[in-house]
Amino acid sequence: MGFSVGLASFIVLIGFVALFSTVCTAFITSMQDISYATSVYISNQHDKLNTQIQLTVDSVTATRSEITVKNIGSKTIFLQNSNGYNWNTIILSYGSSAQRYSYSIESYSIEEIKVIGSNNSFNTATHKYINPGEQATISLNLPSGAPEISASDVVSVTFASYYGAAATSEGMMA
Repeated sequence: MGFSVGLASFIVLIGFVALFSTVCTAFITSMQDISYATSVYISNQHDKLNTQIQLTVDSVTATRSEITVKNIGSKTIFLQNSNGYNWNTIILSYGSSAQRYSYSIESYSIEEIKVIGSNNSFNTATHKYINPGEQATISLNLPSGAPEISASDVVSVTFASYYGAAATSEGMMA
């Protein structure tokens, strides 16, 4: 009887050690995951705080709008990659108080990129980003099938960067 009690106690002890090891491993792994997620979140928030943009609606026609995006922060804002993929989203909303239309526009054209307050333009074929202190003139067309913008409509444009920072401006037809 003495041998079986010792053997049973040893088996129970091994079970407790295995359970304790599993719980400790799960706890340590969870803490590492939480620490990593917190680090990524703080880094993303840091990027968002360093991204400051201003938006101006330059012109509005029945089917087209032209905007200027100024980078006044400390992070470079990439507009397109080498394949022509647009990194940012532009939201165009227009209409009267009775009826409003909103469209997410992913296919916009970069017309000009230059240093803020100067006439020094960059080649938009190779310079597809806005460095701090630069501005981009972007044209966007209404999607096919969208109602035309009337002269009395207030047009609201929001430029949402991939960092999470956004700028909004309003305009009307001239």
